[in-house]
Amino acid sequence: MVQATLSWYALFLTAAILAAAYLVGSLSPSYLVVRKAIGRDIRQMGDGNAGAENVSRVLGLKTGVLVGAIDILKGLVVVLLARNLAPSIQADGPLGLMASGETFRHALMLLAGAGAVIGHSWSIYLRGPGGRGAATAVGALVCLAPLPSLLVTLPSLGLMFLNRSPTWGLASFFIGCVGMVAVLGYFGLFGYSWHWIAYTATLPALVGLIHLRSMKRPLARAARLNGD
Repeated sequence: MVQATLSWYALFLTAAILAAAYLVGSLSPSYLVVRKAIGRDIRQMGDGNAGAENVSRVLGLKTGVLVGAIDILKGLVVVLLARNLAPSIQADGPLGLMASGETFRHALMLLAGAGAVIGHSWSIYLRGPGGRGAATAVGALVCLAPLPSLLVTLPSLGLMFLNRSPTWGLASFFIGCVGMVAVLGYFGLFGYSWHWIAYTATLPALVGLIHLRSMKRPLARAARLNGD
């Protein structure tokens, strides 16, 4: 494992992985599947969101689950890419995003996940808004915090089916994952420390901001229809 100070190589690697994460995140299986199936833009249907939940409304649950699985894989793949390609470069100071002694690799994993979520939300291929990025954030968290993710998955799925709403399941997954990391970090278990709490909280917070923005789209559409 290479040990070095933050260098131009590290900056180049950061830019390359962030660009790759954004491009992967920008891939929109929901748009492609609906366009192929019925020749329409998913963003002009349902709630206007290019995501798995809206696909379920338009094409059915099975297709929605398939699209959701692909979106999860996007987040998982980019974080794995960052973890495997980045050397353990000591990243002290602002560019390291954390205190002295923490590794550059951990910061890059978070940034890769965030890049994929942003790409999903604002796709370069669609040249505009995409989905909310929740499923992509789930994939990133599975790689960032595998044990907490595993522990909260079944309860989250149960809550989702009981309420018949993916929103409940995703919210419980995010809250449970952050809470589990906080508990493990408090007791110093499995190597989780304070920065992992910040990491796991960052992605759900980003998804929340995107969700607030996306809520304005159906409201604006309804206002236009009422105006007509």
